[in-house]
Amino acid sequence: LFSPSGYVLNSTIDGCIQMKSYLSGNPDLRLALNEDLVIGKGGGHAYGAVVLDDCNFHECVRLEEFEHSRILSFTPPDGEFAVLNYRVTGEFRTPFRVFPSVEELSPYKLEVVVMIRADVPEANYGANVSVTLPMPRNAATVHPEGGAQTGTTGEYRANERKVVWTIRKFVGGTEQTLRARITLREPCTASVRKEIGPVSMRFEIPMYNVSGLQVKYLRISETHRSYNPYRWVRYVTTSNSYVTRC
Repeated sequence: LFSPSGYVLNSTIDGCIQMKSYLSGNPDLRLALNEDLVIGKGGGHAYGAVVLDDCNFHECVRLEEFEHSRILSFTPPDGEFAVLNYRVTGEFRTPFRVFPSVEELSPYKLEVVVMIRADVPEANYGANVSVTLPMPRNAATVHPEGGAQTGTTGEYRANERKVVWTIRKFVGGTEQTLRARITLREPCTASVRKEIGPVSMRFEIPMYNVSGLQVKYLRISETHRSYNPYRWVRYVTTSNSYVTRC
């Protein structure tokens, strides 16, 4: 949750390491995480360390090596399961910053400008981004305008009283300026302005992890050297509730 000036009011990461395993013979696996990983905010930790508020492990996970080397050992069940669920609160780098503003052009006309900055590396991007902005009840007409980038469109859904912009690919390090021109049936008042917003975003960022938690390696134990499996790790950040007040 952000203030109109882009200041973070409340922020939480709910994350997990999800695994799909189709190995025969139930071999033991070893999964290594960041060596500087810290569980719990109490006590000191090195600058730059990855700090999780709390976490819980799947029942198959053995933690003998976790305390000193951050390695998980486990015999995976068939199919998909969560090896680890974790939670992070407090300060972290948010992937998008949203700065809305409302200008009264005349008693019957308003312009809403939503400036969004992608604070992720240039190599990353937000995919299937949607930005939603509720409109006042006495809006007669609403004309949304998309940003400068190609693949950005805006539409006013009158039955839902909201503007929805869609951005196919929002590249890291770039900005988008979205506009909506509103014509009112009655003159603007403070209560009408309060009906505008908040701005909500939905997005997915492939190969990007806000928490900084990393899988350093995933290996089959030495006792199963005959295996030559195909394995891959991918990161993805998705929004759950990403809201900015107007």
